[in-house]
Amino acid sequence: MKTRNIRFILVSGAFLIISLLLIQAFYLKKAFDFTESAFNDKVRLALISVADRIHKEMGSPITGMEAIQQITQDYFIINTADTVNRFFLENILRLEFSRFGIEAGYAFVIYDCFKDSVIWHEYQLPPSAGDPGFFENLIINQKLPAHELPQDSHKIGVYFPDKNKYIFSQIQVFTAASVLVGIFILFFLYVLLIVLRQKRLSEMKADFINNMTHEFKTPLSTIILSAESISQPKNLENQDRIRRYAGIIADEARRLRLHVEKILETAILDSERPLLKKTVFNAHHYIQSAAENLRVKIEEKQGILHLNLVADNDKIYADKEHFRNVIYNVMENAVKYSKNKPEIAIETYNHRNRFLSVKISDKGIGIPRRVRRRIFNKFYRGVGGDVHNVKGFGLGLYYVNRIVLLHGGRIEVESKVGQGSQFTLHFPLSKGEY
Repeated sequence: MKTRNIRFILVSGAFLIISLLLIQAFYLKKAFDFTESAFNDKVRLALISVADRIHKEMGSPITGMEAIQQITQDYFIINTADTVNRFFLENILRLEFSRFGIEAGYAFVIYDCFKDSVIWHEYQLPPSAGDPGFFENLIINQKLPAHELPQDSHKIGVYFPDKNKYIFSQIQVFTAASVLVGIFILFFLYVLLIVLRQKRLSEMKADFINNMTHEFKTPLSTIILSAESISQPKNLENQDRIRRYAGIIADEARRLRLHVEKILETAILDSERPLLKKTVFNAHHYIQSAAENLRVKIEEKQGILHLNLVADNDKIYADKEHFRNVIYNVMENAVKYSKNKPEIAIETYNHRNRFLSVKISDKGIGIPRRVRRRIFNKFYRGVGGDVHNVKGFGLGLYYVNRIVLLHGGRIEVESKVGQGSQFTLHFPLSKGEY
């Protein structure tokens, strides 16, 4: 199946999954609202019954329904003509809440409008609700909103501090089912992403094998042709031809060896503890060595190489060969992805007196922002169409990044499509040098 089709399926699946999650959230909210509304209705009915009994006891003409107010989502009041005996209030609250099946913890207060103060507060909690002192502190610290009430009558305040928890406990089966479905959906989405990642990795590996076959087949074919030419009787007496063919064979054999070494180096880097032979050395010497090795290839394309090695301190503690290879690989990429005449610049400086920074810039094709974060992935090659337009295995920058990180450094990349790229490699200076 093509990657485009897989992505379409994933995007469609993700859209459906997100839609399902939103529907789940919508119905969970609906269930919560319905349960809360039912709870509020039961509380109102219970308090109306409480108010009727209080007003009957006081001989007040006010009905229970007229006396009830809901100030907030979790705070109700009963307006009374006079203060109420706390023992009487406690008893009828318990009886009415029990009759209407209200099991949520609550606190009640008795407010005297003449004294403008709470004259009594009490709490009622089921055994599992925790420390009852919480409600005393709540009332003493005036967190109950009694001061927000109109100051024209005696009042009884009933507060449900854990109302939301209680409501969720009433719909816990639906909530648990919604959470499990959500987890399953997220897991399914994760599996789909893993499948896409594996598909992309499989394609990159196939690309790597195709390129490796191409890179090995070319020099092998050249070696075979040169060997066959040498073995022909007409060439056996011609020493110049023998030397030329022998030189071709040696060059192509070296090219094969370099390919093999690059693959082996990458395999070693993938081990848990790759062996690095670190020593203190002057980095400028190895930068110049790498640059000189690549200068011929640059000049063959009529390009220009600028060296500006001006760092005051270039002593680093690193593996010499790996350091040189890192510089060479970045420079080689700069040449590969430069149109026509490559223009490569290498500059060094000391960053915060703690790092030797090597800046390698080119005026090549640049790197699109959307693929910039993937350029250090193994086997990744940012070339579309024919993968052989630019030779390579997709291991160069992966190798560079691994080596720099193993040395405690970091890489910064800046690029603009059509204008070029700039790689800055930061290597820690040798200890004792800063």
